[in-house]
Amino acid sequence: MLKKYKKSFSMAFIILSALVMLVILFKDDDLFNLFEIINKINKVYIIIALAFIFIFWLLEAAMIYLLITKFTEHKRGLGTFWLAVKVTMIGQYYSNITPLASGGQPVQLYVLKDSDISLSNGTAILISKFLLFQIGVTIYSLLLAVYKIKLLTNINNGASAFIITGLTINTVMLSAIVLIAFNQQVLLKLCSFFLNLLYKLHIVKDVNKLMNKTERFISEYKDSISKLKEDYSYTTKMFVITVIQITVFFSITYFVYKSFNLNESNIIDIICLQSFLYMAVSFIPTPGTAGASEIGFVLLLGHLFPSNIISTALLLWRGISFYFSLVFSGVFSFAVTTLGKKKIALL
Repeated sequence: MLKKYKKSFSMAFIILSALVMLVILFKDDDLFNLFEIINKINKVYIIIALAFIFIFWLLEAAMIYLLITKFTEHKRGLGTFWLAVKVTMIGQYYSNITPLASGGQPVQLYVLKDSDISLSNGTAILISKFLLFQIGVTIYSLLLAVYKIKLLTNINNGASAFIITGLTINTVMLSAIVLIAFNQQVLLKLCSFFLNLLYKLHIVKDVNKLMNKTERFISEYKDSISKLKEDYSYTTKMFVITVIQITVFFSITYFVYKSFNLNESNIIDIICLQSFLYMAVSFIPTPGTAGASEIGFVLLLGHLFPSNIISTALLLWRGISFYFSLVFSGVFSFAVTTLGKKKIALL
């Protein structure tokens, strides 16, 4: 019952955020300008942006497919790939409607278990996928930050603080992953230190219980990292797919930009700014990072668009990258789970 209420609250929050965004962006006569601007945009670039969403999902499914065939007895074929597609799309939906995307992996684990994949193997698959993406996107963004340091320094102070906070959090996570891989004991000591500090500050009550959970969590990640370290050629191939996937997703913003027939900025600069935005909002604890993503877009990318079209640009970008994904993955998840139940009932 509690989970049902949490899900309903998340959906209500997302819908409310969308309505608030529309009211703020299109007050007075701006709504009439919206239809006029949309009528003038280059629809080809919007179609490309939508196609890139599907390519992103396809690459996600390809990675899960390769992990399934690597860690389990499932053989390569259409059946296993369809399972990977289901895991991808259902994960997308539940990640979109839960804070910090926390609902995605538990549901994905259930889908894998329902396909005769053990909990240990299912956990290894999902943790490995998370690690590959987290390491990939953090290194990707840090390299762009170094390569485009002038672009970063030219951003206004409020946005810079936003970016630096996000990069710092993600870098700390990357450091934790490195410690798990090479010196697990140091990480455990650090966790113990901070948990005891929180206990003294009366923020946590049961240090031993939390420490046991932390040890299990680190152990699971350690096992997944060990499996990835066993086959460097396989892991390298997975990283290449991850980098392509990240580039595809971040490029969506560029095609939204081009749809307004704008030419002053290039694709590298826009991908760079989009990577900063992703870093900045990825740990905002709202469903789908609602609210933070919209503010971040205006702060980081708003200067690329003329003032009279920034509202429409934000609506198109968020509509394609989040709301389209939410609706499509939601319909897919509902169709798959409903048809699955009917199939079971017939048997």
